[in-house]
This record gives sequence, structure tokens and C-alpha cells, in this order.
Amino acid sequence: MAAEEKNLYLICGDEQYLKEKKKKELLKALHTEGSMDFNTFSGRELDREEVLRLSETMPFLSEKRTLLLSDSGLFKGSVPEDFFQGILELPESTVMIFYEEEADAGNRLFKLFRERGEVFQYRKAESKSYKEAAQDQGKIRTWAVSYLKKNHREISGRAMTRLLQLAGYDMLNLSSELEKLIAYTASGEELAAGGRLKRGAELPMIQIREEDIEAICSRTLSDKVFDMLSEKLRGNTGAALRMFEEMLSLKVPPMRILFLLSRQFNQVYLIKDAMRERIGDAALAEKLRLKDWQLRKLREQSARLSLGEARRYVELCVEMETKIKQGDIGERLGLEVILAS
Repeated sequence: MAAEEKNLYLICGDEQYLKEKKKKELLKALHTEGSMDFNTFSGRELDREEVLRLSETMPFLSEKRTLLLSDSGLFKGSVPEDFFQGILELPESTVMIFYEEEADAGNRLFKLFRERGEVFQYRKAESKSYKEAAQDQGKIRTWAVSYLKKNHREISGRAMTRLLQLAGYDMLNLSSELEKLIAYTASGEELAAGGRLKRGAELPMIQIREEDIEAICSRTLSDKVFDMLSEKLRGNTGAALRMFEEMLSLKVPPMRILFLLSRQFNQVYLIKDAMRERIGDAALAEKLRLKDWQLRKLREQSARLSLGEARRYVELCVEMETKIKQGDIGERLGLEVILAS
């Protein structure tokens, strides 16, 4: 394995699930668990002198000394010369693993790791271009179906789409929602066995339904505001106001709701304008940083408004925000005016 051949590793990006998986694989391959020759450091204020001192120390009971450095920030901006030189002279008996959120390809340390070691870069699907994101979303969807199948669960295409609408394509969050669904739909046999049955056990597949997803999966505030606006645009003002009341009862700040509602109206306006200019879906999703399903939903919402009406709502949101900040109208009343207009 690569972990036995090289001694410089960088794991970076915003896709936490795959980063964690790769880190565990490397550490397992290096036999670090419980080892006296394994040291960890975290944060931007790490003691670089101590790191270099340990890197030069021969392993005691293992073939390799392993250093794991998390969130150092050393792969963005300048790199201290003494530290860079220390890594250049890293002995073969020491393995250094960096675990970072951000890493700049132009950073000299990044270039060194790419040249002499291994760089594992994992990015969320939504942070990529529209074409790349669409490909990744398909892979994540397949992975989620396989994950459920290994745990005696199956799911329809429509239910999976709804799950992804709520959980998104962040694999760490999605895996958490999948685990909740597996527990929620546990059969009597599974419960009697004290949890999940062994893989390979002969059991009928359990169907995960849309009702299960709605009952158990977390809904973000953005989802709720999106649904509230949909009700308003369908002419269901009462339903929209009730959803607003529910959010207030959960102690959601009215100005946060106003911000999300304003953003929603602005996206609807931009889509209406793009339709007039005949901009394609791929280019539009790229421009607005939207997922494919979000674009479809926004198109449905925009179909209920003219371009002029969409602009008027954007202006109304700005007007209410100004009046609220000036003290001319209360936060709650300002939002009710928008929802009832």
C-alpha cells in the first residue's frame, strides 16, 4: 500500500466523510493504534519545533514514527522556511500526515507533498462545477443505495430523491441520515438480535418509504423557507403563515427567515430573467451555484410569477428589511406583510 512506500501525505478538502475514511485507512496501514510512536497535533498554533524534533526521533517499538497534524493552515499562504527545510530532510523512518480543510495548489508545501508524497483531495459535490457535480451526485446516489442494501434496506428512486433533497450530498451528513433511517425501520428480528443483524443474514429487504424520510430526517431552515414560499406562490397564504408561526415557535430569528426569503425571491427573479435570455440549465445552475433538484424546484416556483412580479417581491423584501432596521415596523409584522401580499 502507498502508506508503506511514502512518508508524506496530505488529506484535504471539504468532503469530511471521504477524508475521515482515508485517514483511518492510512493510520490502520501504519499500525498506529495504541502505538508509542504515534503523535498528533491540531490547530494553527502548533509547536513547529516540537513537530520537527519528534520527526527526527527514531521509532521505539514500530518500524515508523507517525505524526498526524490537523488544521495547521500551513497549506495556505507562506510556509516558515525552517519548517519547510525540516520536512525536506524528513527521515525515512518518519511518516507525516496532514489533515486540512483548505489547501492551495500553488502553496510550496502542497507542491512538495504532490512531488514526493501523496495528496488526497476530496471536495463536496456542490462545490464543483455543474458537470462535475452532476457526475458526483450520481455516484453518491449509487453509494447511498448500496449502503442501504448492505443493511437489508431498499429505497425507491423517488424516495431517494427526497432524502437527498433533505440531507444534501455531504456524505458525512448523508451517512448520518442513513443510519437514522436504518434504526427507525428496524424489524422485529433486528431488534431481537440487539441491533443490526450480521451482513449476509437471510432477511427480506425492508422498504424505506417517503413517510419514513419525512418523519426522521432533519430539515434545514432553508428547506422550511423554501416550502413556505411554495405554499405562498400556490395561493395558500394561510399555510405559509402557519409555517412562519412554526418557525417562530422554534425560536428562529425573524431576520434570518427574512434573509432566506429574500434570497429565495432573488433566485426566482434571476431564473425568470435567465429564461427570457434562454440560458440553459447547466449554465444557470453553475452561475447560481444550485443543485439540479433545486433548479427544478425554483423553476416550478418561478412559473407562478411574471418577471415583474418577481422583481416586485425582491423590492418588497428590501423595503421591509429597511423599515425593520429603522424601527418603522416590527420584524414579525414585516414578514407577515410579505407573505400576505
